[in-house]
This record gives sequence, structure tokens and C-alpha cells, in this order.
Amino acid sequence: RDWRLEIRIMGELYSLVCTQRLSHGTAKSPDFASKVRRLSNPSLEAFVEIRRELRVSPKFEFHYHPMSDSQKRIFFNGLRPIQFRVRAAIFLKEQIPVSLKGLSGTDVFIHLINGLVLRASPFDISDDVLVLDGAAEPVRKALRIFLSATHREAKRERPFKKIVSGDSRTDDGLQLADMIAGAIRDHAWRNESEYFNTFSNRVMDFWRVE
Repeated sequence: RDWRLEIRIMGELYSLVCTQRLSHGTAKSPDFASKVRRLSNPSLEAFVEIRRELRVSPKFEFHYHPMSDSQKRIFFNGLRPIQFRVRAAIFLKEQIPVSLKGLSGTDVFIHLINGLVLRASPFDISDDVLVLDGAAEPVRKALRIFLSATHREAKRERPFKKIVSGDSRTDDGLQLADMIAGAIRDHAWRNESEYFNTFSNRVMDFWRVE
């Protein structure tokens, strides 16, 4: 299993979305061989079919907001074969939580990841890989240090076997996170839930940060 993470700061809403890819078995039985292949050549079979139906290039990069409604319907209806779960954290920028005031953008990002992880079962993520889109090593190092400190305080093992940087241009998992983040923003901010409803039963945590 691995986590892909996408941040959206659009309009008045800040959202951070993790999509957790599962193996073909249960959530408790990760397919480590598949995980290695996904990290080296992370294409999703369902995305091949979606691109074919959309008649776009096999290397087409999915982004939520430039796509038309008809394209989005094809995309979200095509997600059924993919086993994934969603954990999201959102807040209105004008109502930034007291605990996050004065923090840099990187620190807000780190605090929200930490919050989502602490809200999850430690058994659910201990061996997972966290893939961050284009995250430089200093950011990944700061996240590792913060996760170590907060989990030591909580008497929990530090999560994630690895924290690595990915490239959304070639990583379908990161593109999935981008599309999910866009649908969650429309659901939370615009009360438009057509696309959110296609995966709402896979949302494990919808954290409205206060």
C-alpha cells in the first residue's frame, strides 16, 4: 500500500487529501511486489481504460479543474476497479485554526499530515509508503522529524516505511489524488457533490480542521 498526497489551495478553501492505494486483497494484506512496481512505474490499469475512453494520449495528465464535466464523469465512473481510500483535511483560509496561525505553508502542510496520520489506526499505515508530489528532501526530512516527535509523545511507532518524492506527470496515483482533491473542494465549498458521491463510501476521514 502507499499514500499519495495532494494539496489544494484554491479560492477560500485549503484542502489536503491523501489517497491510500490498497492491494488486491484486504487492507491488512499489502502487496509489496506491486508496491515496488508502482513506485518505479506507477501507472494504474484503470487509468489506461479511462484515457482510451477519453481518446487522449496514454501519457495524458489528469487535472481536475481544466477537465469538462463529461470528462470528469468518465473519469470518476472509471475509478470503480481501483481499490483506494481517502483521508482529507480542509479548512477555510479566513477561519484558519488557532493551532496553525503564524505557520509557514510548509509547516501547515506538515501539521495537517501529522493530524491525519494520528487520526488513523497505527496498524493501518505502519508499513505504507508516503509519496509527496515534488517534495524536496528538506521538506521530507522536516516531516520525518515532526512525525517521529509527535508519535513518540503519543507512544506510537513512527508511520511510513518510506517518505519519497513523486512526479505527478508520470504517477497515476498522484493524479488520482489531484482529482479526488478537486471533487472534495467542490463538495465542501460549492455544495456540488456529483463526483464526490462516486467515492464517498471510500472516505475514511473527512477532517474539518478547527
